[in-house]
Amino acid sequence: MHHREELRIEITQTVTATVLGNPDLTVPCQIADFSTSGIGIVVGQEIPEGSAVKVDWGEHFLVGRVVREASEGAGYRVGLELLYCSQWSGLPETAAAR
Repeated sequence: MHHREELRIEITQTVTATVLGNPDLTVPCQIADFSTSGIGIVVGQEIPEGSAVKVDWGEHFLVGRVVREASEGAGYRVGLELLYCSQWSGLPETAAAR
């Protein structure tokens, strides 16, 4: 069991993730949860640790770095450390409400 010091909000929303590189790779993904410092997504293929990933979420986007990855069913659960978000600078509940 992981101990988290910040509020993590569980959500299920299908969005698009782009693994930034040369070339970029865009894949469908599902947001599993998020907090002010990170986001968990589920994708259909592995994304190497340390990769930068842009997640397009509605009219906004965020960029994160892969800090962990684990097999989950037919896909992979990827933990992203938040580097930038175009939407919120405070509590993530505000973003979830949008």
